[in-house]
Amino acid sequence: MASDLFAWFLNVSTSVLIVFVNKVLMDNSWGYRFTFATTLCSLHFICCAIFVHAAQALGLGTPAKLPWKETMIFSVVASVSIASLNLSLLVNSVGFYQISKLLIIPFVCLIEYVWLGKKFTTLTTMAIITVVSGVAIVTVTDVAVNKLGLVIAAVSVVTSGSQQILCGTIQRKFKLTSNQLLANTAPMQGAMLLLIGPFIDQRITGTWIGSFEYSLPALQCLALSCTIAVLVNVSQFMCLGKFSTVTFQRLLLSHTKAMLVLL
Repeated sequence: MASDLFAWFLNVSTSVLIVFVNKVLMDNSWGYRFTFATTLCSLHFICCAIFVHAAQALGLGTPAKLPWKETMIFSVVASVSIASLNLSLLVNSVGFYQISKLLIIPFVCLIEYVWLGKKFTTLTTMAIITVVSGVAIVTVTDVAVNKLGLVIAAVSVVTSGSQQILCGTIQRKFKLTSNQLLANTAPMQGAMLLLIGPFIDQRITGTWIGSFEYSLPALQCLALSCTIAVLVNVSQFMCLGKFSTVTFQRLLLSHTKAMLVLL
């Protein structure tokens, strides 16, 4: 129970904090103008890989191998998920970004109902409807939608929901801990995004990463973003390995994160 509560608290706090840190890092008007969201994702995963493998080397975890096919599938889906979420935060308002994340709830329910044959109680269904409706009503005044932002948000909903289902399914199927799954997938995700990230970022923003004007405050903010990302990933994998995707991660965590971000 204590470990469950710790995982919940760590995921909520770091997930809320990283939204604002990344917004400061990437915002063009008042931030540090690091508008390279996909490249930022690669740095996050590289830092995660270093952290998890260092922990295993120090005896804080037991290494385990995940089959190549599952590693590749998960890495591709998760890479698109986190990249599209960061791009959504870059091109959309915080309000619309938060709405799009909450729409993962009905998507996950649909996938689990259609493909996994999972049944949901009336109370769970009503809770899902209440969460989505409530956040939509609260944030509707902050919504500023454009076509690009809408497409990126839609991609983030589909891939993020799929990634969360895969995370719990793979951990239970192969009996992996959260850190073992992260150790297998984070290096591949970091490498994939590092190769294609700068080109995607240039396509979206029209700016090459080499033209970014680095400063000590900007580098400090970047380092803080990477540090928080490690905690977000570790805690999220912990939660998805322990709890039902819908019942815990989507209903409790997302609702709490949404309220804190909006506050």
